[in-house]
Amino acid sequence: MAWTNDHDVRWETGETELTMARVIYWLATIIAALMFVFVVGDFFISWAQGAPIVRVFALGAAALVWLIGRALRALLS
Repeated sequence: MAWTNDHDVRWETGETELTMARVIYWLATIIAALMFVFVVGDFFISWAQGAPIVRVFALGAAALVWLIGRALRALLS
């Protein structure tokens, strides 16, 4: 007796299943997007105080988190 059959699967045939690689990629993407939102918010707050500053290090860190997620997705799939 099988625990699951084709009717219990949440994805359609032809689509890829949920793997650890995809989970890591999407978590990294969400974290990078949140970092980007905070960088943009910080820019507007500093602009309202008179001197707009773009946090380049924070933007680079967000890009690095996203790229690490992409690399892990490629390596683990």
